[in-house]
Amino acid sequence: MKPLKNLYLYFQDGQRLALRFPQQSDDPVVIARSLRKQLETPMLSIEVDGDLLMIPRESIKYLQISPAPLSLPDPVIRGAEVIQ
Repeated sequence: MKPLKNLYLYFQDGQRLALRFPQQSDDPVVIARSLRKQLETPMLSIEVDGDLLMIPRESIKYLQISPAPLSLPDPVIRGAEVIQ
């Protein structure tokens, strides 16, 4: 069984959507390339329970993937922590 990832989408209107999915690839290069490709599209496309969910990028304030992929696209600041 592939490791599970969590995706948290935070929307401009204050709503949040939490999703869980299996790791999409074991190849770090494929993961980084897929992340970059998703970030370049106007819609975030996710298959959820057999349905296609397409979310306009401009409605998303930010997203969080947990745990982070081992391979990240450049440039990514690494080792940060949230402080309050």
